[in-house]
Amino acid sequence: MHKLQHKFAVLITLGWLLTCACQAHACSLALHDWKRLFHLRLPLSAPLTPLAELDAILDKFPRNSLKKILWVANHNLFSSFSIALLPLMPNWEAHLPWQTLPTTASVVELAKGSQDQSEMPLIIGADQNQLQIALFVDSNSSNRCFQLVLMQTSRIRSVYASRRTPWAQESRGMTWVSLVFYQLPLPGRILSLAVFPVYQTRRALIDNHEYAEQLLAENLLAKRPEQIFDPYTFDFPDLPE
Repeated sequence: MHKLQHKFAVLITLGWLLTCACQAHACSLALHDWKRLFHLRLPLSAPLTPLAELDAILDKFPRNSLKKILWVANHNLFSSFSIALLPLMPNWEAHLPWQTLPTTASVVELAKGSQDQSEMPLIIGADQNQLQIALFVDSNSSNRCFQLVLMQTSRIRSVYASRRTPWAQESRGMTWVSLVFYQLPLPGRILSLAVFPVYQTRRALIDNHEYAEQLLAENLLAKRPEQIFDPYTFDFPDLPE
């Protein structure tokens, strides 16, 4: 039950992120020194969201050349529900019909069985799925600034069994959400909120420069030196293997 609550909270967070249309530069006004406070790894039967699957096939096919995508995994309520959020994404592949299929047959076997169809689908399989939840504290702010990271990883196998232009690929998928806040994760204290990947890059949904500048002026955050200032800098420490 505890794990299901974690999954539900993550799915709601991702769903809310996908509904946000704003985009901003990364908040890199402060110089953080992140130390890990908490780390939890949970196995998933299926990805909570297919953002990594979209990332894996981005620009691999001519626009509007596909008619349907079969998403193969040990699906549950969360992964099935996430398909309803895909039309909110800008990728044209996200607006195709996505059908969930269980892993009763391999991706290759399904691809072979689709060769004679008039409209051949792209088949995407996801396994070895994991969710990592990590909380970091910034020692440069006297341990008052925090970063919560939710990271989903999986193995993605994609097959398009066209007789004329067959295509197959195996890759490692990664999706993450990062929330940086000061003292408490309350709306007025959120410094940044970001999701990856959207068009193979990080999308900043919240980037509160005004609040960051206030904390810097009060010497509550450490200022990033100009010589290493990069408006696109955004990172967090590597999570344990």
